[in-house]
Amino acid sequence: MKRLATSLICFITFTTSTLSANETSFLKKDFEPTLSWLEEKPKSYARDFFIIQYLKQNDITKEQAKKAYDLAKRKSNRVNKAYKKYNDEIPIEDLKCYRATSKELFLEDDRCLALGLTLKEATKLPISYVKEAVKRVSKYPTLMNDLEIIASNQPFLKIIKTYPHRFYRIFFDVGEEYRVKELNHPMPKDFIAKLSLEKDFNKFIRYVVPNPKYNFIQRSLFDVLDNQNLTHQTVFFLSMNAIRHKKEEVALKYLEYASKKAYFKMDKDKVLFWQYLITKKESLLEELSNSWDINIYSLYAKEILNKKIDNIFYELKTKEKETSFDIYNQFEWIKVLDDIKEGLDEEKLLKYQNEIFTTKQTQAHLAYLLEKYNKYKIQYFITPYEEEVKKYSLENQVLIYAIGRQESRFIPSSISFATAQGIMQIMPFLSKALAKQLNVSYNIYEQFIPSVNIKFANKHLNTLKKQFNYNPLFIAYAYNGGPGYTRGQLKRGLFKNLNKKFEPFLSMELISYNETRKYGKKVLANYYIYNNYLNKKNKKSLSSIFQTLTVP
Repeated sequence: MKRLATSLICFITFTTSTLSANETSFLKKDFEPTLSWLEEKPKSYARDFFIIQYLKQNDITKEQAKKAYDLAKRKSNRVNKAYKKYNDEIPIEDLKCYRATSKELFLEDDRCLALGLTLKEATKLPISYVKEAVKRVSKYPTLMNDLEIIASNQPFLKIIKTYPHRFYRIFFDVGEEYRVKELNHPMPKDFIAKLSLEKDFNKFIRYVVPNPKYNFIQRSLFDVLDNQNLTHQTVFFLSMNAIRHKKEEVALKYLEYASKKAYFKMDKDKVLFWQYLITKKESLLEELSNSWDINIYSLYAKEILNKKIDNIFYELKTKEKETSFDIYNQFEWIKVLDDIKEGLDEEKLLKYQNEIFTTKQTQAHLAYLLEKYNKYKIQYFITPYEEEVKKYSLENQVLIYAIGRQESRFIPSSISFATAQGIMQIMPFLSKALAKQLNVSYNIYEQFIPSVNIKFANKHLNTLKKQFNYNPLFIAYAYNGGPGYTRGQLKRGLFKNLNKKFEPFLSMELISYNETRKYGKKVLANYYIYNNYLNKKNKKSLSSIFQTLTVP
């Protein structure tokens, strides 16, 4: 009864107070958020987005800026950057220390030297300067001890005799050139054991394993004992490291650990897939093919065994009954998300289905709820906003749906914690640049309008297609992590011949950003499904797609 009451309250809120799409306040001409407007909104990433826009205005006081800043859900880099011009917490006398070059710091007092000198800068100085700094910062023992290691003739021998915390601090604070030159050495087994007991070991492995420059450290990672601080991803990375170095028995040992630590179905399927690739046991492939999760591993297993995908729906009919739900308003969608956090039973689902998400415009919202209600064992690969998407090439239609589904589940009002906007989750700096390329006027709030957001995304995809030779996986990496990042990953040797026996799968697991790595695999699964639905004259097997994932 309590759940029903909650559902009814939610329904009443939508039907009595929601603005129509044409009346959404921030889509009105010359809209600017005010402090009182922000204070009325719930704490959320959506409000953080509007706080940033508020702080960019030129006619607010320092006090108003502080009030807006304090409303932020997360003091992210973007929120801090917008607030920076109002914030003068750093004393003026200290600013010169932070802004001075490393050599200029030696002309200042000892306190200023300690404030301004970073470990990365210290590694670029002559040893005589570093030794002088050691003497002058004796009142700051942490910095002094770190600099002593950098000033030594053999930093590696000193660092493996220190504490894991100091090792991690120095490893992550110095630059890559120094790391590769001074710290990339075979590591003693007992030191690796100490490092593995710290939570920073997970970050260390994510950093070291994907980068071929750390080959000596990588060869020290074949005998890390399982412990409670190791995450699933860390242990899985250790297995990929072993495969890279052709240690398949070691990889199987780590995969066994990874299987026990996996929580998400996709991660469980990923482990099964790799166990199959190494052992070629048909029973593993059979088990994988029975997975309900839609991912590249289960889809590939189904393809190999010629099994039908039976839990995907492409169409979703709505009641086509008028609703006052405002698809543009982030805060209305937040109400829904808060409501279903309390649970989504059949009664509540029917209320949304029959009274709120009742039009073609709210089809994506209904699909989201249905997937959640069915615990994602049923998946909807719908094609909303067809009238807009069909303006573009068939190839781009497939990419737009494959990426849009992963980015936002096609919810127009979506805002990420990084302030990406709309169905296609375009970052503000990018949408502003795309407006210039399209030669159209720019209004940041119009990115919540599907036709505008899709138009901008189509322009961006055309650029990425040319840069990455029409390769859907590389386009996905670039869409998420950026073209520069993607080119950097390819320069590391990925998708060439790391271990030909396991390509392109090994390269797909060694993308360094966790988000981009997962994103690419999910978009590729979406691409396969949408292509074969929309492009029936040119259907593609996953096998044929995998064969294209190589760099000449």
